[in-house]
Amino acid sequence: MKKFILFTFLVICFSTLLSATNMQANFNYCSFYNPEEGSYLETYLSFVGESLIYKKNENGKFQSGVEVVLIFKQGEKIIDYKKYNLLSYEYDDSLAVKTNMIDQQRISLPNGDYDFEISLRDINANEEPFINVQKLKLDYSADYIGISDIELVESFKKTETKGILSKSGYDLLPYTSDFFAEDFEKIAFYAEVYNASKLIGEGEDFLINTYIESYETKNIVGNYKSFKREKAKAVNVIFSSFDIKKLPSGNYSLVIEARNKTNDLLINKKIFFQRSNPGANALLISDDYVNSFVMDIPVEKMQSYIKCLEPISTAVELSFAKNQVDANDPELMKQFFYNFWLTRNPLTPEEDWKKYKELVDITQQQYATSIKRGYETDRGRIFLKHGKPNTISEMKNEPSSYPYEIWHYYSVEGRSNVKFIFYNPDVISNDYPLLHSTMPGEIYNSQWKVDLHKRTNATRQIDQENPREYDQDKTNEYFALPK
Repeated sequence: MKKFILFTFLVICFSTLLSATNMQANFNYCSFYNPEEGSYLETYLSFVGESLIYKKNENGKFQSGVEVVLIFKQGEKIIDYKKYNLLSYEYDDSLAVKTNMIDQQRISLPNGDYDFEISLRDINANEEPFINVQKLKLDYSADYIGISDIELVESFKKTETKGILSKSGYDLLPYTSDFFAEDFEKIAFYAEVYNASKLIGEGEDFLINTYIESYETKNIVGNYKSFKREKAKAVNVIFSSFDIKKLPSGNYSLVIEARNKTNDLLINKKIFFQRSNPGANALLISDDYVNSFVMDIPVEKMQSYIKCLEPISTAVELSFAKNQVDANDPELMKQFFYNFWLTRNPLTPEEDWKKYKELVDITQQQYATSIKRGYETDRGRIFLKHGKPNTISEMKNEPSSYPYEIWHYYSVEGRSNVKFIFYNPDVISNDYPLLHSTMPGEIYNSQWKVDLHKRTNATRQIDQENPREYDQDKTNEYFALPK
């Protein structure tokens, strides 16, 4: 159920369709539920004061205004309708700095599917109104657990006189955009969980988890997660925030979940937001390394541990890791190492490191040479990156070729029937460089068969792809049907 309009979409619409009057506005809405009165919708509008036209009113003051029309339809039938003028402050001077306007409305609506139309018109401009229609679905029930939409909050204070902005003892000023620029230090949010008491029992314990995840990967970002134990009630309020000073630029989702005592997911809700924070380093997102497993790693081992991550690192991580290893700063190396595993397993990063370390030890035992660690060889790199192959075809004594191995993976990164051919041109060492692979991004050598047989077939033509025939040559057989 989509109950939330992405702000970026509406901002684009507003700036494009209202360019004739320069009106700049953000719009958002959230649905909620009152166990005694039913479901309702809150709409949040904000206007850039300087983007509106100001004219003298009957008081001789300069004032702007926007005509707002909200229409809720089911088919051709209008279920609810609201029309009003939103007026700015009055100014003595037309050149005075204009403050922004914000508006919130609350509309009771029964459950159902609606066409929600909003119309905006600068009352001092001779222009047609901007009209946008969105699909809206309300589906709350008194019989099962539910969760409201997530309201982003710009600021709040304790309620002194109850009004339209009041919720759960606070006056919440809504934040009407999904974009958080560099100067934002926090993301605050409000939501409600309904009927937990009916599902798990009045007063029973349950968990509210909140976290920030990558919009693309769905992985929890750093330590941007928290949980709170709640006693089940008809309405449980969630009002919290995250410090995002170090949250890097990117697309994210803010997620709220309700889970029972055995950690079963009861319900969740998420909201998209975008962060611009050029000064933040995505590879050093968390400072919790000082309380983590990395503090037990001896400083003299940290460099080699960071180096062994190369086969599974991104290009950005590789560059940053090299700089840290070269600088040999123990604290930065530990922070990077911790965050490397935290991004891959936000809950138990140490477990993933231990599993990987076991694989690193295997490469050291099987693929190391007198001058290379196991993970520095091509076989070690592929083993760490893609895991153990399904089959390995070895040929060490074929008279016509150098010793070689053909590794076959049934599936790698969504690709099937992937093969890697390693060979040993110096015959003596244990270093088998990669000669050819069918995996995109790896070495592709159309003349790999010829190169493999250079031991007895030293010369080759430019376009030659097959060596001359040899007795006991199993190359084609093993490549076609690895054993």
